[in-house]
Amino acid sequence: MPITGESALFYYFSFDNAVVDLFIIVNVEIEGAVEWYRYDTEINVMERDATLAAEKAALRIKMIERRRLIPEKSRIEMSEAIAGYVITLTEVVNARHLHLYLSIPASGEVCTSVIVDRLTAMNKQLSVPVVRNGELLSAVFRKGDPVKPAQFGQPEPVNFSIADESTLDVVLMPLLAFDERGFRIGYGKGLYDRFLQRLSQHALPPCRIGLAFFQQKVDAVPADSRDEALDGIVYEEGIIRFNSNF
Repeated sequence: MPITGESALFYYFSFDNAVVDLFIIVNVEIEGAVEWYRYDTEINVMERDATLAAEKAALRIKMIERRRLIPEKSRIEMSEAIAGYVITLTEVVNARHLHLYLSIPASGEVCTSVIVDRLTAMNKQLSVPVVRNGELLSAVFRKGDPVKPAQFGQPEPVNFSIADESTLDVVLMPLLAFDERGFRIGYGKGLYDRFLQRLSQHALPPCRIGLAFFQQKVDAVPADSRDEALDGIVYEEGIIRFNSNF
């Protein structure tokens, strides 16, 4: 079932031979170079609950389209407002080491460039996600480090060293949708869920904060025991807390 829209993004959803497949193609421009990248979600529903897998895939399509319909000017303004709330969070003010994503220009997600600028001005240690061997890792990052689009279109540092994730105080992460319980849904690779599960094994796991526009809120995100909940969401009007300790 193809869903068409602007040339920047295309979607495809199929349910065939017990496999749910979703791919999103984006064109990414970084430092003047434009290239096409494909996000893939492929879930073997023989190994997972078929209904849950199909619900998640359908929700991804719906929320990608909903987010894309937000005017660019509004996205920029809301992203700046979100940055303002992020840097006032007690957890961020007190943090020494933060993990945050570098936003994909064509995706419509909350832009993090202003957050990078402000956290740098606060002398925070930053790390960003890199994907290696199917797992999300933290790479040391400093403002101005050259980046390139990686496997899924996300900007990654050209040269980097792996950060000590045991020292992370806060994780700022992207999402497609969230609900009032704190569950999020991403592009379907499970990278952040496994990353958060790994971090939860540390003596002092970091605070988990999603960055989103309010339009990304839904009544309920399909979730099971493998899905990791957030401590809070920062959106353009403020902060939503899911965890009493946050």
